[in-house]
Amino acid sequence: MYLSPHKTNREHNMYKYFYILLLLFSLSACKNTENASDYELYTYLKVCFEDYYLNYDVEVSTLLDKFEVLLLEEGHLVDTTGQSYKLLFKSLDQSDYFNPPLKKEDFNNVLLYKNPSNILECAITVFSLDSVEIVNTQFSKIAREISEKTTQEEDVSIHYFFDLYQNKLTNEEIKMPYVKQSILLLLYRWYFKSKYDREIQIKESARALKE
Repeated sequence: MYLSPHKTNREHNMYKYFYILLLLFSLSACKNTENASDYELYTYLKVCFEDYYLNYDVEVSTLLDKFEVLLLEEGHLVDTTGQSYKLLFKSLDQSDYFNPPLKKEDFNNVLLYKNPSNILECAITVFSLDSVEIVNTQFSKIAREISEKTTQEEDVSIHYFFDLYQNKLTNEEIKMPYVKQSILLLLYRWYFKSKYDREIQIKESARALKE
């Protein structure tokens, strides 16, 4: 019997629901402090983020984790701390593009061109989260700021995004679930842009939580 390395849609759904049940259990003790509450909210948002890409048979967190390893191997990141990400933002702010070597070849088109939508709606309807709590998270505030900026101005420099993340997110917030995946997605697309100098949707992906 030949076993395909790719999960079927049914297997994806089984995996997803098992993960959600496990998540509900593991987060039951995380409701006592403000930081734990933020971590809980971001973790649910991450599940919705992953679920969007599972609809395209893409395990987004796995791909982004591998991309982070590549950033470490190529010297773009010193380590995986929030401070190291801020140093990368600062470097990109000064040099525009990622510095060579840029060895990655196998880019995933879904990650490049599909922008996660309805993340907020998913978190509210599936997990019964309070929309007010979500929109009051720092990353949601940044997403609204990006949305307003890109609505008012047709051309927004990539430096604007790097400045926001560098100056308005703490080292701890950068490491939060969903926040880190969203930042890695932006960096994934900018790495592609740096390598091939092609048009890529940047502002849409950066403001996904607003939708």
